[in-house]
Amino acid sequence: MKTSPVTAPEPITPIDQHTISKLSARAIGRMTYQIGVGESGTVYLAVTANEGSGYFSREWVAIPTLLEQLRGSLEAEEPFPTPVLRAAYVNRSINNAGFLAAMLRHLGLLKAGDPPHWHVVGEDWMAWLATQQQRYAAGERLTIDPKASSTKKRSRTRSRPEKHMTAETNATIEAKDAPDTNESSETDETTA
Repeated sequence: MKTSPVTAPEPITPIDQHTISKLSARAIGRMTYQIGVGESGTVYLAVTANEGSGYFSREWVAIPTLLEQLRGSLEAEEPFPTPVLRAAYVNRSINNAGFLAAMLRHLGLLKAGDPPHWHVVGEDWMAWLATQQQRYAAGERLTIDPKASSTKKRSRTRSRPEKHMTAETNATIEAKDAPDTNESSETDETTA
């Protein structure tokens, strides 16, 4: 799992966290994301963990900025492909758009389109934003127990099974490494 540094345009306070499945049937593992609210009241989303081995950005994506960038797609009420969501990020990791789509679908802000790997508008985004701001104003804050973390880090190195040496295997190896004495004695006999 590779990440880019955490970037935030303002101090952001996480208020919620979810661990969810990724959208792709070929994806390995799950991902974790947080909902945060900035000092200005702006609502953000950020991926915080990925159980698979793909790169991801911890960059906070401002929902109002995302709405501006998606305005045409959202107003047309036509399905749009995942790559449209790449514009929300400064960091251009190939996985960012898919992870953002998974977050937005989990929140109900996007739904599957036609074809199913495309997206259409889901819930009322403005109502959802207002709810997150109310939660923040009411003092909701995310507290994470590090011992209860559900995200397991996986090593990319593989362990190799040990080779068990037997007496027979040792004798074979020693025989290959030793000089062949039969050839030298035959050579000595022919020259004599």
